[in-house]
Amino acid sequence: MPKATMRIVQAQRDAIYEQVRNHLGAIGDLWIALETDQDYATAERLAIEFSEDFRLMADLGWDPGTEREMFELTMPVHDLIEAITRLREEACAGIVGNPGERSAEKEDASNARAFKAARVACDQVLMVAAGVEARGANGCRA
Repeated sequence: MPKATMRIVQAQRDAIYEQVRNHLGAIGDLWIALETDQDYATAERLAIEFSEDFRLMADLGWDPGTEREMFELTMPVHDLIEAITRLREEACAGIVGNPGERSAEKEDASNARAFKAARVACDQVLMVAAGVEARGANGCRA
């Protein structure tokens, strides 16, 4: 399985980092699916997603203030594509989400900008990852 040997810049890292953190905020849903609902298929899906999130965080750095010129994404390409596609879909859902009350307009605008930045960063990573996957493990086109 080819590894993603790609690098992203600070702005891409920050946007993806926030999207991953948003998703990790729902980690309690795994326990609910497993213990309360006994929905084992959902528990398994969530476990895979959170596993991907943890793997991405290892590359992105856990500290929100981590600053570097470049961040190397080292996940296997297939896993990276799955994770980034999911994060992109979640960002898109956040963009089209319902706006809140008038008092929360500034927060809604800030959230919308963050979701848009995450979508753009995910699109950029997906374009590069698709090229890596198409070349295959030996660097040749499939």
